[in-house]
Amino acid sequence: MMKILFAGMALTLFRTDLAVKQEIEELPENSGEHRLPGGFAGIQRLHNYGLAGGRWTGHMTGIVRGTALVTGGCIAFFLRLLTKPGQSVRTMGVALLTGGALSNLYDRCRRGYVVDYIRFHTPFKWLNRLVFNLADFLIFIGAFLVCLGNGGHSQG
Repeated sequence: MMKILFAGMALTLFRTDLAVKQEIEELPENSGEHRLPGGFAGIQRLHNYGLAGGRWTGHMTGIVRGTALVTGGCIAFFLRLLTKPGQSVRTMGVALLTGGALSNLYDRCRRGYVVDYIRFHTPFKWLNRLVFNLADFLIFIGAFLVCLGNGGHSQG
């Protein structure tokens, strides 16, 4: 039963992020940033033609190939973990990673860019320059859970 839950979670997160991105894409051009209550973050549409922070912009073919390879690895690892008992934390982490990776890969293949839309306002200038999407957070949290589930030990 847990296997179906984890697989369903990955697919649901993938579809949820795509739906949010579609809503963001429907914002008017040059609509600027919409600050969220409290001012800590805002919604601003950004088309990212590269990797995190716009790195490798102009190299979409290589980016798609590389991210497809990594995403395929996530899927293979996810399927492998589904066959192992007692791996719930790691499996949940890889489900989050897979859902996020699939969403960003889909964007790159379908749109030619990734839709980012969450900007933070912090004392850290390096963080304020970056714009994220839900898939990015799924990837971060998933990676954390994989490490946590690993418990600092190598597990087969």
